[in-house]
Amino acid sequence: MKKFYLLLFTTSVCVLGFGQKTTGNFNGSFETYNQIYRKDLKIGAVLPPDRVGSNNYLKLDYNYSQFTVGVQLEAYLPSTQGYPFIANDNKIANKYFKYTATNFSLQVGDFYEQFGSGLVFRSWENRQIGINNSIEGANFQITPLPFIKLKTIYGRQRNNFNYNNSNIRAIDAEIDFSKINAINSPTKVVAGFSYVSRYEPYTGPIQNFPATVKATSTRLDLSGANTSFSVEYVHKKRDPHAANNFVGTPGKALLSNFTFTQNNFGATATFRAMSNMDFRSEREATGSASLMNYIPALTKQHDYLTTNIYVYNAQRQAEVGGQTDWFLYAPKGSSLGGKYGSNFSMNFSHYRGLKNASNIFSVGNKEYFHDFNLEWKKKLTENLSFILVYQNVFYNRLVIEGEPLPDVKANTIVLNSIYKYAKKKTFRFELQHLATQQDKGNWVALLTEFSFAPKFTFYWNDLYNYGTTNTHYQTVGGSYSKSGTRLGLSYGRQRAGLFCVGGVCRYVPASSGFTVMLNTTLHNKQ
Repeated sequence: MKKFYLLLFTTSVCVLGFGQKTTGNFNGSFETYNQIYRKDLKIGAVLPPDRVGSNNYLKLDYNYSQFTVGVQLEAYLPSTQGYPFIANDNKIANKYFKYTATNFSLQVGDFYEQFGSGLVFRSWENRQIGINNSIEGANFQITPLPFIKLKTIYGRQRNNFNYNNSNIRAIDAEIDFSKINAINSPTKVVAGFSYVSRYEPYTGPIQNFPATVKATSTRLDLSGANTSFSVEYVHKKRDPHAANNFVGTPGKALLSNFTFTQNNFGATATFRAMSNMDFRSEREATGSASLMNYIPALTKQHDYLTTNIYVYNAQRQAEVGGQTDWFLYAPKGSSLGGKYGSNFSMNFSHYRGLKNASNIFSVGNKEYFHDFNLEWKKKLTENLSFILVYQNVFYNRLVIEGEPLPDVKANTIVLNSIYKYAKKKTFRFELQHLATQQDKGNWVALLTEFSFAPKFTFYWNDLYNYGTTNTHYQTVGGSYSKSGTRLGLSYGRQRAGLFCVGGVCRYVPASSGFTVMLNTTLHNKQ
C-alpha cells in the first residue's frame, strides 16, 4: 500500500508537471528537532538508551490547476525524550491526492478535518506536542447551494506509524442564513450539525457492548458589527473504554462563546461543561493517543517561564467552568494613556468538578484550577516599552497531574521591558518571581535577549528555585533566519512538567544538553 501511494504521487507529479506547458506550483518544508543529552542528577535528568533524539519532517506538495498531491516523510531516530512517538524508524506517514472544483472537492489519502469547534471531531497535527491523528480515507465536500456546505469523511485514524483498527464515518452540514437572498440582515447567522460514528470490532464476553459509538453536535453562530455569540452542544452515546475506566454512561458537552467590542473596549466570555467526553478511535488507547475530538484548556496561554509552571490540562471526564477577558486601550493624551497610550487587560478562568456526572450544569465543590491575571502594556519613550503582569493561580495537583499531592496557591509578578537602541536592534529584559508555600516553593527567573532583525537573536535565561531545591535551570542560545530558513541552537536544562501548546499538554521529563533546530521552506512557481 505504501509503495502504491508513493507511485501515485510520483506519477501524478510527472503527468501534471511534465505533461503540460505550465509546471504548476511546488511547495515544501523541512523541519528537524534534535537533542543531545547529558546526565544531570541535580534535576533528575536520566540518560536515555540513545544519547541523541531526533525528530524530522519533510513535507512536499505539488499543485497544478485543480489537482494537488502531497506526501510527508517522518523520521524519528529515535524520537526525543517524552515524545509520544517512540519508533526508531522513518516512513512516509501522510500522502494524499486532492481535486478541487468550484462547488466541491475530493481528497483521497491522509487528511485533516474539523467540525465546528472540534468538540465532536477534529483531526490535526501539532509537532511540538506530538499529535498527528490524521485520517486515511476519503474527504468529500460539496456546496450544493451558496448557503449550504456539506462534508463527508470515511477512513481510519493514524496511530504513530500505524492505523487504528476502527472505521470513522462522519458528516457535517452548515447553513449560512445571511447568504440566502430573501434574508437581508446585518447579523450573520450560521447553523451547523455534525454526526460522527466510530466502529471498532468487539469479540469480548460482555453482552450489548457498543462496537459502534455515535456522537452528534448542533451549533449556532451569531455575529454582528460589535457582538458575536456561539453555542455548541454535543451528545455521545455509550462509549466504555480504557481512558474512562470503561464507564458506560453517555457523554455530553456544552460550549458557548460571547464577544463584544466597542471603541477602545473589548470583552469575551467562554463557558464549557462536559461529562465523559473522552472520544477515541480505539478503546484501549490512553494518554493523548487516538483522540478524535479537540478539547483544549480554555485558559490564557502565557508567554513566561514562571507563568507556565502551573498550567491547566482540560479534564475530559468531568469539568465545568470557563474564562473571561477584558481589554481596554487608553488612547494617547488621556489620563491613563499618557503620551503614547496604554493597553490594559484582565483574564480570569475557573474550573471545577461536577456534582452529578449526569448533569453538566451541577457545579461541584472540588475546585480544579483558577487563573486570575492582569496585564499592563505601556510605551514610555520612542525606544522603551514594558509589560507588567500579575497572576494568581490555584492548581489542584491530584486532578491535573494525577498525583496525591497538596494543592498549590501561587502569586507571580513579571516585568518585561524592551529597548530599541538602534534601527532593527532591540534588547529585552525580563524579571519574574513566583511565590508559593506549596510544591517546591518560590521561583525567580531572569531573561536577556538581543535581537538584530531580521537575522540574529541571542538569549540567556535562568529559572531558579530557591529555598527548597536551590536549582538553576539555565539556557543559552540563539537563532539565525534568512529567506524562509531558521536555525536555532541552545544549551541548558529543561524542567520536568507539563508542556502546552494551544491549551493541549503533554508531560516532558527533565533533560539537559544541546538542542539544534532547523526549519526551511521550499517553493518553486513557474
